Formats: sequence, structure tokens, C-alpha cells
Amino acid sequence: MRSTPGVLLAIAALVTACAPIRTEPAPARPDPLLDYVDQAVSTERFRGAVEVRDGTKVLLRRGFGLADPVNEVRNGPNTRFRIASVSKQFTALAVLRLREQGRLNVVDGVCSYLSNCPPAWAPITIDQLLTHTSGLHDFADETAGIDQFYATIGTRQPTPEQLLGHIATLPTDFAPGTRWAYSNSGYVLLGALVERVSGMSYGQFLHDEVLDPLGLSDTGYQPGLPPGEDYAVGYTDWTTPAQVLDDSVFYAAGGMYSTVTDLGRWQRFLLTGDPPVVRRETLAELLRPRVQANSTTWYGYGIQFRGASTATVDAYSHAGGLPGFTSYVEAHPSSGVTVTVLANIELDVEDFGRTLAGLALGQR
Repeated sequence: MRSTPGVLLAIAALVTACAPIRTEPAPARPDPLLDYVDQAVSTERFRGAVEVRDGTKVLLRRGFGLADPVNEVRNGPNTRFRIASVSKQFTALAVLRLREQGRLNVVDGVCSYLSNCPPAWAPITIDQLLTHTSGLHDFADETAGIDQFYATIGTRQPTPEQLLGHIATLPTDFAPGTRWAYSNSGYVLLGALVERVSGMSYGQFLHDEVLDPLGLSDTGYQPGLPPGEDYAVGYTDWTTPAQVLDDSVFYAAGGMYSTVTDLGRWQRFLLTGDPPVVRRETLAELLRPRVQANSTTWYGYGIQFRGASTATVDAYSHAGGLPGFTSYVEAHPSSGVTVTVLANIELDVEDFGRTLAGLALGQR
């Protein structure tokens, strides 16, 4: 039978109607958090790992750049970084855990627990060490000239006793309780206090009483260990390796390591009290603003609070820095937004983290 033009047109129309409809993929939704970090990486302003949460929802958790540029190992969410002064939050909770166990009181004089105290330390209380109101001169002021510090203290891996002995030679800056001034020296004394009262090493007490119960398996304090493949290598800038300091130099004031994944869990614990490794009232003591550091910042026990008054506090935070490493954590109790930034390059990580927090809050 001959086909007619009309029949052919009908068949063509039928085939077209039955053909699958091709649709263009929807354009990817912009991710302001990822875009911001990627921009910083592309301009050589960030190398490290980031986690941003909104409650239990993870908005961003990944590594950026290289953990070890020489061996081309990439950063990831489980890369271990030195967290510097963020360690103080853990030290403070360790002290409160001992108080919860009835083994000390924060109003006690520190010399009730430490031997060989110089006379200037006699009026200093544990509370004043925790809140940076002790008047102890910050021994970290001297570590900028680290070789001279090593020569003075006599070792590159000081023991807690050697650090205490060195701090005891430094003059106090003011009478205890009369003002606020950030001092790593106070947290060295607190680490020694934890050891004397518990009968355990600082690192072991942390693991047994804080880290293991919280499930923080990639967090700890292990001085003297060479970095392994899971550890980031610190850089002062994009191409210059930083001088390596042993974790023992900053001890309980800044010697811990962690990952953004673990610190995200830690911040969820601060906001929720879950898992309940300490009593609710103990956690409330940790999260109480106590001393006004400046017009917009308060300090408590190892935690900084942002707000012009205790009634207007809107975030818990802390920053840290060591040669080659910077760290920042921020948690918003009203929204549940948390930010963790760990970098193996020296940068203003606090502004970086606050920007991420602002972006996360803007997405809600």
C-alpha cells in the first residue's frame, strides 16, 4: 500500500508524542557556606577543615586544601589538628568534673593542692585561674622567642613540673581578683591540679572522664608523639612550614588535638548536655559568663561569651593559635547553630568562623 503524506505526518506526530521528554537538569542551588570557604582556599587564605551545623543537621563538613603539602595528603573532616587554646574548654570541664566528684572546690586556694608554691600564688583561687583573674604573667609571651624559652627551661619537651617551676619565676601582673587578663599560665596550673588531685596524668584523666564518655575518639593530649598520617602539618603561610612545638609546651593551656567532627560533637554536648557525662548543674556552671573581658565579651570557665551583658549573650566561643595552626569554635544556644574551624595555616580564624556562623544563621 502506498503511504500518503497525511499518513506520514500522523505517524511522525505519534512518534514524537511517545518519545521521552528531555528536561535540562535543574541548576545547582548556591551554597553560600561552601562558596565562602572555596573562595578563601582559591586565594590562599584558608587551608584546613570546617564543620557547620544547624542543630543535628550538618550544613557543611569537609576538608579543604592539603594536610601535608609535601606528601600531598588532603585535609578531611577526620584530620587531626592542634587546637591550641580551644583546649581550655576541656581543661575547665575536667576541673569541674573533679569538683562534681567532691575532690576540690573552685573557691579553694590553688596552693592547697600544689606543692612548692611561691608566696605570690598563696591568695590565688581555682576560680581565678579558670577565669583569667589570677594575675599570673602569661608565660606564652616568651614563646615567641621559642629558642630562648627552650634554653631557659632546659628542654624542648617540658614536664608539668618544669613548666610550673618556670612560671613560678615570673612576676605577677596584678593582685588576684582585681582585673581580667588572659593568661595561659593559669591553665598550666590547672592541668597540674588535675594531675595532683586525680592521681592520673592530665591526658589520661581527660580520656577517662571526658573524651571517652563523649565518644571523642580523635581528640586527646599525647605529648612527645611524632605526628602521624592523620595529623595536619602546620604552615605559617601558604608555602612556609611552621616551627614544630611539642604539645607539652602548652600542656593544659593549649596542647590538645582534635578534628572538626569531634569538636562538632563537643559543641552539641555544650548545647544539649547529651550524652550526660556531667550533671546538668555542672554543665550550667561551665556555661555561665563570669567576668567582663571588654565591652562585648565575657569570660567564664574556659569559654568566651559574646554580648554586652550576661543577659544578651548570644554565642559561646573560643579561638586558639599556635605556630602553623589556628582554631575557632562558636555555638549559638538559641538556634543550635555551631561552627568549627581548624586550620593548618595561620590566619584570623575568628573572623572566618563568625562569617560562617552569620551565613548559617541567614539560611534558617
